[in-house]
Amino acid sequence: MGLVLRGAFVWEISWLDYRNMMHGHSHVAMLGWVYLALYGLIGYLVIPAEKWNRPIYSRLFWFTQFCVVGMMVSFPLQGYGAVSITFSALHILASYLFVYLVWRDQQAKHPEITLSIKTASVFMVVSTIGVWSLGPLTLSGGRSSTLYQLAIQFYLHFQFHGWFTFVVLALVMHVITKNSLMNKNIFRKFYFLLVASVVLTYGLVLAWGMGGSIPLLINGLGLVLQLMALFLFFMLVRAINGGLFQIFSPSAKAFYQFGLVSWLVKVAIQSIVLLPAAAVVSFTIRSFMIGFIHLTMLGFISGLLFALLLGSMGVMMDNRRTYAASTVFISGFVLTELLLFGQGLFYWFQWGQLPAFYELIFGASVLLPLSILMFIIEWIRQLKLKTINHAKANLTSYP
Repeated sequence: MGLVLRGAFVWEISWLDYRNMMHGHSHVAMLGWVYLALYGLIGYLVIPAEKWNRPIYSRLFWFTQFCVVGMMVSFPLQGYGAVSITFSALHILASYLFVYLVWRDQQAKHPEITLSIKTASVFMVVSTIGVWSLGPLTLSGGRSSTLYQLAIQFYLHFQFHGWFTFVVLALVMHVITKNSLMNKNIFRKFYFLLVASVVLTYGLVLAWGMGGSIPLLINGLGLVLQLMALFLFFMLVRAINGGLFQIFSPSAKAFYQFGLVSWLVKVAIQSIVLLPAAAVVSFTIRSFMIGFIHLTMLGFISGLLFALLLGSMGVMMDNRRTYAASTVFISGFVLTELLLFGQGLFYWFQWGQLPAFYELIFGASVLLPLSILMFIIEWIRQLKLKTINHAKANLTSYP
């Protein structure tokens, strides 16, 4: 869906409603990819098998899939309409049930991991306040009102920087501290700094919607705390950093490095917003906004999700094919980010548009779905081989 949006600037696509497709793309990316990947990872890594195998988790998973497919079809057709909003509301209600089940059933090996996952769950529930408020705000002020936009950004902010960030970092810490003790003192400082930064950095959205220097100061304080939290996180895993990169396969190791470097770059870019001029530019130049969202979703979050799926769940065996797919994904991400931020700088300095920008970014974007297709084909191939080998083993053992 994202590739279709890129193609709309290269060719005239008569049947496409760009805004509606964009809503479908964002919902499927967040709820069809990140949410469902976290659903599986949380269940596999921190919920005991006897509880995870209960029918409720399977039924809830398929109900969630049903909601995602409903949004995938309805948003491109009608945008925010009765059908798409119904599927969105059902997905939120399903996520509440998932939070309850995880809160009840999880048994992480460190209490710090449990605390992080519960905090992530709280941020997820809190973020949905923004969604539930859209109905009343539409009736009172319309979809063009500032409060309506603030509510949407409230949901996105606490999804990206609260729910997604806390839970993916918790799962990474769970994996890399498998046979190690966690420094409780450093974790405590990291935890409170990151929680505070998530809340305070919403100030940038308030600065866009309300103006004034106070929201920018609040955001600035949050950014400073986020920098400190980042530093403490790397201190937390420093003692086992060698293990982090050595115990996993080449593809998983590449994605761990890629995801953590993307997080570092994300925080660095956010820190530039401490400059008032940069803060204004950050929410006025679209290329910067899209580049930052993709840096968070495709670089930081998806990078670590791929690392966890390949390195901890054993979704597929690593070989030259999976490493090639990893390389294609990372290459597509890096190229699109360079083009987006490069175009943003051209607009900032009033240099106009990069030559052949839309054609170049479409070509770079092809690499992203191509890499996913390569992963899927290899996963199916390995699944077939596993089935054949299992059948041969049964034949050999037959008396």
